[in-house]
Amino acid sequence: MLRDLSYRYKIPLAFTGVILLTAIALASTTAVRTYESARSDLFASAEGLGAVLANALADPIRKDAVWTAYLRIQGLASAEAGMSDPLAVVVADARGRVFVSSRPEQFPILARLEDVGLAAGSPRDGAAAKGGRTPAAIEDEAGDRLLMMVPIEFAGANLGRVVLIYPRSRLLPPLYEIVRGTVWTTVLVLLALVPLAWGWGGRVAAPLVHLADGMSKVAILAPEEIVLPQIRSGDEIGRLTGQFRMMLRDLREKRDVERQMVATERLAALGRLSAGVAHEINNPLGGMLTALSTWRRHGGQEALSHRTVSLLERGLQQIRETVSALLVEARLETHPLSAQDIDDVRTLVLPEVHKKHATLRWESTVTGSMALPSTQVRQVLINLLLNAIEAVEDGGAIGCDVRRHEERLHITIEDDGDPIPDEHVEHLFEPFARHHAGGSGLGLWVTYQIVQQFKGELTVDSRPGLTRFRVELPFAGGGRWA
Repeated sequence: MLRDLSYRYKIPLAFTGVILLTAIALASTTAVRTYESARSDLFASAEGLGAVLANALADPIRKDAVWTAYLRIQGLASAEAGMSDPLAVVVADARGRVFVSSRPEQFPILARLEDVGLAAGSPRDGAAAKGGRTPAAIEDEAGDRLLMMVPIEFAGANLGRVVLIYPRSRLLPPLYEIVRGTVWTTVLVLLALVPLAWGWGGRVAAPLVHLADGMSKVAILAPEEIVLPQIRSGDEIGRLTGQFRMMLRDLREKRDVERQMVATERLAALGRLSAGVAHEINNPLGGMLTALSTWRRHGGQEALSHRTVSLLERGLQQIRETVSALLVEARLETHPLSAQDIDDVRTLVLPEVHKKHATLRWESTVTGSMALPSTQVRQVLINLLLNAIEAVEDGGAIGCDVRRHEERLHITIEDDGDPIPDEHVEHLFEPFARHHAGGSGLGLWVTYQIVQQFKGELTVDSRPGLTRFRVELPFAGGGRWA
């Protein structure tokens, strides 16, 4: 979840984390130094206290006055009786046996130091613990005691040693003070800096947030509808925003060019159709003029008049159907697709089919109206049919199958012309990609754009003797027309 979090939250959280890590590092370093300092002070104090006790205990040990020695160390033990962690004092003779201790039950007289756990340890300062003639500071292996061993001497002879035993808990209060001070300092720093971090982080992340929002809208909004705040900085965010603005400008220009290309292709298709339509109109007009001329010369015969009127009626009907189909195609407004719209396409392309002396197999099972824009669907049909007509040789065959199935319109256009080379198939729907003579290179591209606009499917299968284009258009729900 943290990975998907917005930068407006990541930056302040990172800043807060840095503050916490810095506080922890400083607290850890200060705690270690405080501990070492407290330990050194404790050992220095213990060494001085041990030296005083060693001088006071030299005579009782020499005279074997156990009670006198006990009274002298007991006075020190009594002074610490009220403390939560009082020290213990053990006096050993030269042979390493307990001479007297402030805690007889724990360190009994004549017990060997090894047996009561006072001979082990690692010396940190001074000489070794055993038999040393200089003070030695020892950390007990158990980890909960600090020992200071001070030799007892008289006239250069070693009489034994004084062992001062401190619990390690004596070093904890300074650490607690350091931890408390660090925690309060960190809390105060966070209270002061976190609001600044959130404000600063939000301000730094705001351009990124706007940029991400703008990029996410590219697929659903027109480029001119995407608004970005003005950023005049020359940093990475400023440069990235500038590049995105340039991309939006290029998208607007590309969209304008595409519109012009669609219009150009539409006019080109209309031009080709117009030539055929003119031919289709001229044929019945010529027949009607001939019939009128014959009727003028022989107008008195009733049978001749009837045939002349019938010929005129059929010719005018053919002209009306051709012109109606052309007018519907030329209009920019659209209406729901109907069976008549599909039949009009057949009327429009028949002149082109006749010019190639080709045959057109036409199958349409569509009835009623469908929730699809007639103009765009007719454009798809005309472009694919003209493409097939241009692909076939003279006398070739073209097939068109239009049917409705499960709220989708299925269109299949076939021809027996030369197959499309494999290396051209992947570029088939790119603009200006001409794959046969006479094409503008825009028809299939426009067809592909229309199909994509309505979230349909367009596939092609080409092999020797058969090239087949299939189109599927879903009703009302794909594209912007619904």
